[in-house]
Amino acid sequence: MAVKEKLWLGVQASRNSTIALVFLAAIKGIVGFYSGSSSLIADAIHTSMDIFTSLAVWIGLRLSLKSSGEHFPYGYYKAENLVALFVSVIIILSGVELVRGALKTIKDPVELEFQGLALGAAVFSVITIYALSQYKFKIGRQIGSQALIADAKHSYTDVFSSMVVVVAITGSMFGIHWLDSAGVLVISLIIFKLGITTAKESALTLMDAWLDRDSIERIRHTVDHIPGVNKVDEIRLRRSGLVVFGEMQVESAGEYDLKRVEMLSAEIEEAVKSEIPNLEHISVDVKPGKISVLRIAIPVMMPEGLQSKLSRHIGKAPYYIFIELKDNEIMSWDIGENPAADLDRKRGVKTAEYLEEQGVNIVIGKDIGEGPFHRFHDSFIKLLEMPDDVEDVETLIGKIPELSVITSPTE
Repeated sequence: MAVKEKLWLGVQASRNSTIALVFLAAIKGIVGFYSGSSSLIADAIHTSMDIFTSLAVWIGLRLSLKSSGEHFPYGYYKAENLVALFVSVIIILSGVELVRGALKTIKDPVELEFQGLALGAAVFSVITIYALSQYKFKIGRQIGSQALIADAKHSYTDVFSSMVVVVAITGSMFGIHWLDSAGVLVISLIIFKLGITTAKESALTLMDAWLDRDSIERIRHTVDHIPGVNKVDEIRLRRSGLVVFGEMQVESAGEYDLKRVEMLSAEIEEAVKSEIPNLEHISVDVKPGKISVLRIAIPVMMPEGLQSKLSRHIGKAPYYIFIELKDNEIMSWDIGENPAADLDRKRGVKTAEYLEEQGVNIVIGKDIGEGPFHRFHDSFIKLLEMPDDVEDVETLIGKIPELSVITSPTE
């Protein structure tokens, strides 16, 4: 789902919530007035505050839909984070109001009229607000909206405040008036904690803090295993409303041309998107890495060590000598039989797969078809052209610094 579609879904959810809250506040206010239930009237006022909260979320999401301009090149997405901070303040204020109401009812308990009607309105409020909170939770998580999730949390706490009203009215019916105050005091502590937690998360997000450290480690692990990446130097992510922007610096396994770097950057971006679905953009800086030890594959006719005669064809070569080179000095070597040499079809591609499995960085050859060329290219294996005037491996090793890079199929 595109970001704009998610935002529209959030706008619709906040709009529907606002309409439902207006209807609910009116019912509780009217029933509270006629029944004389101060807790029901207070809950109606509380719900009226929620209307403004829901409206604020709606405004924040609507602002996020605006296209980026000259002064806001990253868009208006953070308007949603500002709204989430505003909602958290309202949550804390709601807790204060609940405490004040509880202290007042302790001093001046009231006997209710139309108790059955008042109880019915309170129960209806519990069911409706719970349904609203779950609806907003579902949409908020689906679209990754911090403001909508904060509003859903607020609505969830309202379920408890409405349950307090149910308990208060039930207690009044049995002559137990202190239940209202005790319940409100307990719930106010929950609301304070929720408000402070939401405010902290919103403020940190506005300051570009990234709170999900596990996702950074998952991204680092995934990108580290992409062929062509030597190591991940730095990952920076920041949330802006629903979306995430990022920067990465990686070291490539050697020097690559521009096309390879673009291909590697695109693969890295897809890997990050698999961990961060709401990724809007990530800038990938690929720096060429220096490989201390090169593993070079050279096609040969017979397994005769460094005196082996060279083969000019990648797929038809019966053997390959693998040489580990450091600072132009041979560290070690070994010879392996080419399992694809006798194949009738896809001999070149299968040979390329074999060499990739051997972990080579460089392949030296002469005749390279289109299939194996692209396989090497996609695996970030460098291809060097074998000169015509060299016959054995030892002589070829001495000429490696002079060899040309193969940039297209040669046959």
